[in-house]
Amino acid sequence: MSQEWKDEAFATVVKVAESMREFTPDDIWDFGLEKPLEARALGGIMRSAKARGIIEKTGRVAPTRQKESHSTDVTVWKSNIFKG
Repeated sequence: MSQEWKDEAFATVVKVAESMREFTPDDIWDFGLEKPLEARALGGIMRSAKARGIIEKTGRVAPTRQKESHSTDVTVWKSNIFKG
């Protein structure tokens, strides 16, 4: 993954966290982040945002809306920077 994509992905996670109390990776894709060939690349970005205190896990999961992922469960994240 290019550094440019990683930077854009992190910025998108911050935007989503500022605008939603809780969200899943599907919401990040919905915000317009270009999905790479390997969508799991977003996992490292989420871990980085968690380490910085921007988001935290809720302990819940939800089925993904991404058709190619066959309704697998994804983490529901809580924003620590929600602005409303």
